[in-house]
Amino acid sequence: MDNILVVYAHPYPQSFAHAVLDEAVRALEEKHADYNVIDLYADGFDPRYSAEELALFSQGRTLDPLVTQYQGLIEKASALVFISPIWWSDVPSIIKGFVEKVMKQKWAYESTGRGVKGKLGHIRRVKVFTTSTSPTFYLRLICGNAVGKVFLGASMKQLGIAKRDWVNLGQVASSADRRRAHLQRVYRDVSALCG
Repeated sequence: MDNILVVYAHPYPQSFAHAVLDEAVRALEEKHADYNVIDLYADGFDPRYSAEELALFSQGRTLDPLVTQYQGLIEKASALVFISPIWWSDVPSIIKGFVEKVMKQKWAYESTGRGVKGKLGHIRRVKVFTTSTSPTFYLRLICGNAVGKVFLGASMKQLGIAKRDWVNLGQVASSADRRRAHLQRVYRDVSALCG
């Protein structure tokens, strides 16, 4: 059975990103999907490495109970959904810290003489839903496409996740009709992850 893991990152509950989360959860509920939500801010996740935590890095170990909890959810997941704003042309640092701190060497990947070999191939797809004040074309063509090239094209690919998609609502404040259409797309795309 499919298990969808949603990773949400926005500190403000009245944000449009939260509306995206609500729509994703509605789709999962209506599909009777098996799913979990990680709310990084509500959980109080600390994306920083302490010296003690970093000393365990090469062993793939952690001192952070949230990291252990999140790894358990990732082990069960068949798909990942990230929901966040775009800040400074990229996903927020808390998401980058989530990847750096949770996706441990020996657990999520192995370093080899030919590069990184991902160990999360059981996750068949990752979808990233973001919102931005900048237009999407500006993020992709002018700002270097950090989400597409680095977050998805490098980090998620190196973890062994083959199918990777990014959907951004640029100029998020521009139109209620565009926001409504974006929520409909979120519903369709998340529903499609369910079996």
